[in-house]
Amino acid sequence: MNKKLNNILVSNDDGYESIGLRVLLNIAERLADNVFTVSPKKNQSAKSKSISIKENINFTEISKNFWIVDGTPTDCMIFALNYLFKKNKPDLILSGINAGSNIGDEVSYSGTVGAAWEGAVRRIDSIALSQYGGDDKINSYECSQAKGFEIINYLLKIKSETTRFYNVNFPYINSPNLENVRSSFTTLASQKIADQILFDDNFSYFTIGRMINDQRSLINTDLECLKKNKISITPLTLNLSNNEFLNKMNHDI
Repeated sequence: MNKKLNNILVSNDDGYESIGLRVLLNIAERLADNVFTVSPKKNQSAKSKSISIKENINFTEISKNFWIVDGTPTDCMIFALNYLFKKNKPDLILSGINAGSNIGDEVSYSGTVGAAWEGAVRRIDSIALSQYGGDDKINSYECSQAKGFEIINYLLKIKSETTRFYNVNFPYINSPNLENVRSSFTTLASQKIADQILFDDNFSYFTIGRMINDQRSLINTDLECLKKNKISITPLTLNLSNNEFLNKMNHDI
């Protein structure tokens, strides 16, 4: 194990009472001397990087170093990094552990990834973590409980000249022995083809249902990795520029 970090900041998008957050806090306490938690008051899934512009955002410190914010995951990060860590940045940001996977195209919607993204933007090493099959029962987080510390500690040992920004997904495995579960570095699967839309009887409103995906498994993707009951680790980048296009168009128009 690396030497213990000084400060870790933890957040999520499922809310401060979620089981996944409790699991992640147990891991974070093994990694750092001081763990600070700033979590949404209620579930903020699929909020991505949204922020509450020009709104009053209520906040409360419910215990030592544990704050709840009545806003989005990114609101939580803005509060934490501009108030709690105004003078000194945390050594690491951990977001999750999300109830359900965040893979492929889902990453762009994920509040879990959004919170980590806000940290990475500020050049703070940040890791988003999700548990496929995770729900409101502690035993659905068996894999992330068993392997979470090991994975995070491994990622912290990797030397990088740029800010480390990872998206980690744990498979759902209900087994007494998880020591042999493997992990792989993966790309994001691009599998979305449509969304389920559900209308009311009067055709006055709709709700968005499940994402409709192309089920073909692409080689070395996070989707393929979870199907093989392996832990997926996807290194993310903050720059959305199309560098392939720019390299081809290397002259003035």
